[in-house]
Amino acid sequence: MSPELARIHAHLCGDGSVFIFRTKAKDRNWTGGVGYYNNNQRLLDAFRTDFSKLFRVKMKMRKNREVSIRSVKRAKEFIEKFGKFGSREWRIPEIIKNSDKSIKLEWLKAFFEDEAYHEKRYNRLKTKSINHNGLKDIKWLLDSIEIFSTLTGPNSDKTYYLTIPKFDSIKEFSDFVKVPIRKRQALKVNILINS
Repeated sequence: MSPELARIHAHLCGDGSVFIFRTKAKDRNWTGGVGYYNNNQRLLDAFRTDFSKLFRVKMKMRKNREVSIRSVKRAKEFIEKFGKFGSREWRIPEIIKNSDKSIKLEWLKAFFEDEAYHEKRYNRLKTKSINHNGLKDIKWLLDSIEIFSTLTGPNSDKTYYLTIPKFDSIKEFSDFVKVPIRKRQALKVNILINS
């Protein structure tokens, strides 16, 4: 597992999509692709760089808020290797859970860049998700590198919180900078239809 692939997987679980669906186009029966949606240009550029390095393809940039590639082959590869990427379905695969600490941290930082927010007043990092099993996987990853976290819920909206207290004192995240971005949730597309 490379750092680039760990980051790509985390971003796809956060603000990305992997999709395959039947099409009515005359020249093909199926269409598919991989996309990442964010208002933070630095994160878009980093995702695009990682993807290009691993797969030797250049993702299209659209309106400075989305990078994507149309490829049934690439989408199938991701699904076969990692499973589903829907909001309620993504999981952290064993290949990442069994990786060394540096790979685990690459995954965590990439995911938190998309999904977490730093409550500086209480010195804690929080992420909210409808995917209870996915958050349990994150807690397992944090436990495996001896970083304390709590998982609470379900909340009234059927979501869960994962919280890392005393966040500023965790040396493994000393270089982590959470840039506050108001994300447009309408951009987040997590639709996956298996072929």
